[in-house]
Amino acid sequence: PSRLCAHKCENTAGSYYCSCTMGFKLSSDERSCEDLNECESSPCSQECANVYGSYQCYCRRGYQLSDIDGITCEDIDECALPTGGHICAYRCINVAGSFQCTCPPSGYKLAPNARNCQDIDECLTETHTCSHNQTCFNIQGGFRCLSLECPENYRKSGDTRCERLPCPALTECQQLPLRITSYHLSFPTNLQAPLDIFRMGPSNVVSGDHLHFAILSGNEGGFFAVRKVDGHRGVVSLQRPVPEPRDLLLRIQMQVSRHGRVSTSLAELWIFVTAQL
Repeated sequence: PSRLCAHKCENTAGSYYCSCTMGFKLSSDERSCEDLNECESSPCSQECANVYGSYQCYCRRGYQLSDIDGITCEDIDECALPTGGHICAYRCINVAGSFQCTCPPSGYKLAPNARNCQDIDECLTETHTCSHNQTCFNIQGGFRCLSLECPENYRKSGDTRCERLPCPALTECQQLPLRITSYHLSFPTNLQAPLDIFRMGPSNVVSGDHLHFAILSGNEGGFFAVRKVDGHRGVVSLQRPVPEPRDLLLRIQMQVSRHGRVSTSLAELWIFVTAQL
């Protein structure tokens, strides 16, 4: 009787009938078995592939097959994967079947690769709020409005320098710096240290000159140091990373001793430390 049926033969009183194993259906001759296309009944939540005697469920990109029932597609949380912290430069948001990268709410825009963040140059795009008598200085994620105000006994010489007015002989005025020059720079909190960040020196050097450099104020946290190099240059270096964003003003004094006379200049170095993305 087994030759009568392709798969299973069931004996009945005075006759028999054929049946098929799972994944097959009885052919019109009621003896042969042909593959059953289970995908026609849409058993899978997304994609179905019919195979001989069975079927296989597949998921579209961004989804994975459930370990529980093998037919349901579950969203993959790309942001929670071990590499999720490196998918986006700033923040990763999981969405159905994919993810989206975002940037800080102000000062940045999403880069063309949709993962990194690009600084918005408010000074270049003229989206800053600086007044007409201020200078816009772009930093990562923002900007600063700069202005130069000279103290008493000084006059403005250009956009960044104050020159001392002539002093009567033998007065305290002569102890003031000849000039005060303003400088500006910016770097992120993750800048590696130690690193030289600023150089200063006299406009001309005469044989026998002696120079001395000192940070007068602004270094209460001990992040910076100044040293003399090449005999006539001063170098300010970052000694250790600044742990959080802040604006710092270093006042750096340069004294030049020439033929028994000492002249002093002052550099006011604005340092804008920005957040690391």
